[in-house]
Amino acid sequence: MKSIKTILFLLSSVVFSFSIMANNPLEIRAEKAYAEKKYDQVITLYEAILKDGFTSYKLYYNLGNAYYKNNELGKAIYHYELAKKIDPTNQDVKTNLIIANKKTIDKIESKENFFIGTIKSSLVNSLSTTGWAWLSIFSLTGSLIFTFMFLVSKHVLLKRIGFFVSGLLLITTITAIVSGYSALKNNQELNFAIITNHETKIHEEPNSASKTKFSLHEGAKVSVLETTKEWTNIKLENGNEGWMRTEELGLF
Repeated sequence: MKSIKTILFLLSSVVFSFSIMANNPLEIRAEKAYAEKKYDQVITLYEAILKDGFTSYKLYYNLGNAYYKNNELGKAIYHYELAKKIDPTNQDVKTNLIIANKKTIDKIESKENFFIGTIKSSLVNSLSTTGWAWLSIFSLTGSLIFTFMFLVSKHVLLKRIGFFVSGLLLITTITAIVSGYSALKNNQELNFAIITNHETKIHEEPNSASKTKFSLHEGAKVSVLETTKEWTNIKLENGNEGWMRTEELGLF
């Protein structure tokens, strides 16, 4: 019951935000400026809307587009990622994120098998957390129905159908639960960040005088191990770690 109330509250908040945003004079001015290709002005206006406390996938998506048009790739990817976090199934967001990521300089190889990682990511992001929840409910219900058919039916064919279909639906239920949990975890995790600076030095220790280990460029996605106001300890998918200035990356 508590989770249902939470979902209803979030939905009402989104609807309320959209209704206000639709009449927001700053948004109207931003859309006009975007049509006139005044991207610096668009960014200023959308950032002002964010400072007023409004958030939505549309706002982050539009701001990402403005940064992309303004040749600020890191900030574009950061805001696309924020939009994706709110609406992970939105095709426009996913498409623009793919296009932007192809322009990044750093191609970091993951320790995880690329093929397996791609399939896992595609599966988890194919539905929202709500979608995975409903799928698990329907598939579990179906599994119970076909299990009942298997138990009470006196016909061999119906027993076989009940057995195989209930088993298939049970596997679907488990997959939906695991994928939904992964999607929820991805949405709630705060340990990822995007490099927003054109180029940043990664140090061995959290001070400028320490030795530089390597450099990263805008748009690179990193894991955050520890963060302070001035310095953040980051880790790459290939296992490399180091410290960089917090102001040079966008935290989730």
